[in-house]
Amino acid sequence: MASAGVVFEEYDLPGLRTVGGIADVAGDYPSQGGGGERAAWFRDSEGNLHGIGQSVPAASYGVE
Repeated sequence: MASAGVVFEEYDLPGLRTVGGIADVAGDYPSQGGGGERAAWFRDSEGNLHGIGQSVPAASYGVE
């Protein structure tokens, strides 16, 4: 998406920090066996904020 000109939001908040526009969020998707997700946010041409996420296996977070 970045190669198509999408600019990802950067955040540095307590409990949420992006690196290169991507945040690792531990603890999401437990019902799917996930340990968390990778998430990113961007704005469209109207200024609306959109978010996307990808489930990450629990093993990636050291969770059994």
